[in-house]
Amino acid sequence: MRTLLIPIFCLFLLTSCKYNTEQKTLLNKIENSKNEIFEENFKNVVIQNFTKDDLVELSSHQDAEIALYFYEILVKKYPIQAYNVFLKNINNVKKIVTSTSYDTLEEMTVSGAMLYYATLKNNVFSQKQLDIILDKIILDLDNKKHLSGHLALYLEKNKANPNPKYYSILKAEIQKNSPENYFNNITFITYFSNYNKSEDIKLITKYLESSIYKEPTYFNSAIEFINYSPKPEYFKVLENYYNKKINGKKFRADDIFFELELFTKAVSKYKNEEGKKLLDKLIKKTSYFSEGRFLAPNEQIYLILENEDQTNFFSDEKRILSKQINKSVIDTIQNFNKRWN
Repeated sequence: MRTLLIPIFCLFLLTSCKYNTEQKTLLNKIENSKNEIFEENFKNVVIQNFTKDDLVELSSHQDAEIALYFYEILVKKYPIQAYNVFLKNINNVKKIVTSTSYDTLEEMTVSGAMLYYATLKNNVFSQKQLDIILDKIILDLDNKKHLSGHLALYLEKNKANPNPKYYSILKAEIQKNSPENYFNNITFITYFSNYNKSEDIKLITKYLESSIYKEPTYFNSAIEFINYSPKPEYFKVLENYYNKKINGKKFRADDIFFELELFTKAVSKYKNEEGKKLLDKLIKKTSYFSEGRFLAPNEQIYLILENEDQTNFFSDEKRILSKQINKSVIDTIQNFNKRWN
């Protein structure tokens, strides 16, 4: 019985059983995340004390801090090994806060952070390897939601030319009507819509209708999608949204913020009588308040129409608004926008 307990105990305390005193000290410092572990001298000591095989093994360590520390070194020192290590950890959903720039931190899963180190930060995977990884994500979406950030990057980059082999899979996701799985990501629905199949318009409209109420008006993926892809069928979604979420409520409109900016832009894309009627409601029948220096709904809508309505379809609306706006308010808003945009 005793001979069986020894290996079990050693397996449980891997770092205590396998590594020498210097290695144990280094592992302990990494696990406790002291500042010194991020210094170049410390990393050089790590590289000197651990072999390539050690780096590979420790990159899959049960402690996320240790695993990612060694994986980042592995990516730079032995990039060829990084691919298989990632595949081994592709379902590792332990979470860790990772530095993504000199002043930003982001919580990621271990597998997500590994993809970040090997792609965005170091670009060590071949196109063939990236294609295989993407297949593993898309062909198993239900179990790869933790890598949807990587999927979103792919969809954004390739939205103009969607891959035919992913069509049925993505359509099945759309049919689930669960946009929260992709944070209502506009790239997901844009990529799918670019298959340009007329029979999908109704499906996309239904998806938009279900997702548009899940985000605030000023930062809403469904409204943003309609703004960029204003098909006639989608206008009803905007009308319904106005009736359910805007009509009878108050929205901020002042010198530094217009809560209905994105919605107004989307409406302005519909250069027809229905678009005019809905715009008229935004101008005349919607209530606004200010948290800034002054109330400015007319000025904000006027500036949007000036930028968005290049065909001058809404000339009557702009003419009426021009008589109600304050020039100094317009200048203040424009100067603020120039400074921040």
